[in-house]
Amino acid sequence: MTNTHVAARQIFLMLAGSALLSACQAAGVPHYDRVTLDESIQGGYGLAVADVDGDGRQDIVALATNPAQFVWYRNPGWEKYSITGSSSGDIATAPHDIDGDGDVDLVLASEFSLQASTQGGLVQWFENPGNPRENQQWLAHEIDRVPTSHRLRWVDIRGNGKPVLVNLPIIGIGAQAPDYAVGAQMKAYQVPGNPRAKWPAIVLSDTFEMAHGMSVVDWDGDGREDLLTASFAGIGLMQFAADGRFVKQTALGAGNRGERPAQGSSEVGMGRLRHGPRFLAAIEPWHGNEVVVYQANEDTSQAWHRRVIDDSFVGGHALLTADLDNDGSDEIVAGFRSRPYGLYVYRYEAGTDSWLRSALDEGSIGLAGLAIADFNGDGYEDIAAIGTATGNVVLFESAGP
Repeated sequence: MTNTHVAARQIFLMLAGSALLSACQAAGVPHYDRVTLDESIQGGYGLAVADVDGDGRQDIVALATNPAQFVWYRNPGWEKYSITGSSSGDIATAPHDIDGDGDVDLVLASEFSLQASTQGGLVQWFENPGNPRENQQWLAHEIDRVPTSHRLRWVDIRGNGKPVLVNLPIIGIGAQAPDYAVGAQMKAYQVPGNPRAKWPAIVLSDTFEMAHGMSVVDWDGDGREDLLTASFAGIGLMQFAADGRFVKQTALGAGNRGERPAQGSSEVGMGRLRHGPRFLAAIEPWHGNEVVVYQANEDTSQAWHRRVIDDSFVGGHALLTADLDNDGSDEIVAGFRSRPYGLYVYRYEAGTDSWLRSALDEGSIGLAGLAIADFNGDGYEDIAAIGTATGNVVLFESAGP
């Protein structure tokens, strides 16, 4: 494709995105006020939501891989505070009151390198000092070391309000480019009576290759949480203590069946449509160009129907679903981290059976991570985004429909 054709296609996509933005806003998608929280977090990678200082407001936790940062921003003024200055290669975090003292502690996976699959992968938890605005060196306690630990989630697999920590490495020990053909060891950890001591672990699976995405859902409405996974194998479902098995794994969609490493699925989320079925949303293949929607087939023995709704991404890297306009149907929020950079909202239009795209940002956030919560308490979800090459954290604060 010539440079002229590339430029023409980019102009077309920009104009199309503007038209879709107008259509979506007319249909009730909220307007957003853009607030830049940070422009000095080069290598920014992940976000999480937690009430870090216990004041009843949801704060934003952020991390950067290289150079490493592990910080939080206090709602509503968004002042920036450090959690530690001694980590390296930070890649994932998961908030939870680990020691039962009423404040939020933070698990961190660090020492990450995709090129070093036999070392690193430090997983530790940082103990909230109780005065996190004054004390910016939280005490760290080691949980485990699993090379390329990459995704952390707290999952209530028993439905008793006592979640376990699930750690999913992106590749298996010793895996190498371009095939990465070694299964990653997904582990679950139960918080021990003394959380500062060694944490017992069990292996949930060792079959995932290039496991980039993981989402917590209650798949069957039984009060116990399950996991959706995105890997070279596509979209999978993990259920616990189901059908007589400790771990039941079900393939839902094969993803993009290209050649490795451009294969499978990279991110996954679940949403619901008003008066309609649930759907799965994904970015495909790994770090791919496609936003994909899956819906169940009438024949439940068959894989879910795959539908590409956008193929213009460059290095797709983050996706979440949420009901942004409070109409009972979830939207898809997704974006990519390579130039020309883009962050979009996709809203389902039942009349035309189509997904309309509107632009939240184009050109200024090399999107790596997302977090969605009602930060300003107006009853509408807000969207936080972190950029890798662009080194920024931006909040899109809902101003209502």
